Amino acid sequence: MKPRSHCLCRFAAVALCAVPAFASAHHGIGAQFDLSQTIEFQGEVRQLIWRNPHVRFTVGVADANGEESLWVVEAQSVSMLRQRDITEQLFNVGDQILLAGNPARGGRPEIYATNVLLPDGREVIFAQNAEPRWRDRVMGTTGPRFAASGDSSAPELGLFRVWNARGPNLWRNFDLATSPLTDEARAAGRAYDRSTDNLALDECASPEMPGIIGNPYPRDFVDQGDTILMRLEEYDAVRTIHMTPTRPGEEPPASPLGYSVGHWENDTLVVTTTKIRDARFRLGIPLGEDLEIVERFTPSADGSRLDYRMTVTDPTVFLEPAEFETSWIYIPGATVEPYECTEG
Repeated sequence: MKPRSHCLCRFAAVALCAVPAFASAHHGIGAQFDLSQTIEFQGEVRQLIWRNPHVRFTVGVADANGEESLWVVEAQSVSMLRQRDITEQLFNVGDQILLAGNPARGGRPEIYATNVLLPDGREVIFAQNAEPRWRDRVMGTTGPRFAASGDSSAPELGLFRVWNARGPNLWRNFDLATSPLTDEARAAGRAYDRSTDNLALDECASPEMPGIIGNPYPRDFVDQGDTILMRLEEYDAVRTIHMTPTRPGEEPPASPLGYSVGHWENDTLVVTTTKIRDARFRLGIPLGEDLEIVERFTPSADGSRLDYRMTVTDPTVFLEPAEFETSWIYIPGATVEPYECTEG
């Protein structure tokens, strides 16, 4: 299919003299953009910020009368794009690109990028589930994110290596209507409006348990003897797992990641976490002060996969302990990179 060069001047735009600032608030993609629509236009890259939590750039677009407007383009995080072999070397300020994606709700001149056609004729698939639109020379369909299974060449490493998300979504079994929730928790979930409640004024806020575990970023485990560090690429988060429990009264104060104590059951690391502050579950459901999370990390015998099970106990939310499962895989050479979150 040949590139289409028409611009979408029928959509709302911002005058060229009023350069739009990148939005400082962070929504879920489905809340901010209409994923049921795809629009397309051609323009010149005017500004490019290749940083987490989302890559952003502006594109100058000329209409049929030669008048220009600026569109703000949002894409996935640097970390997610890196897992699909997409880097900032692809294009530069001043390049003419053809862009397709999902328009912002409310008519704002913003778009969530799904496909970009570069000046050299290569097409970049920016959204993981997007299909090629214009060219056979496609980028964004290779890399660690597409590994079908883990590598089994280093079983001796056990738990202590980098693990990549490839298993099923951790929260796939949670359903507001059927999960064993208290009346208060179910009411809080029903009252949740993702178009407004999923707004984080601080894009780089401290992560919290249990939500940080389900995010699809690399993580590793570092053995430090009396402690094990679990390093998560997202937000450069580090969890400390105490293998020699602190005596009562000496625990630190509550924090978003809580206080974790671990022990081994054969090859399985079992971690119990309490003292989690300001935690929320799916759909913004607030978790209580008596929240306890028990995790089980079990490497496969050949070291290719790490099976994970989380049990959440909170009488203010669940009528019975709730269990969630997923797995991660081992890809040699994968690393936990600096996240270096930048707001705005």
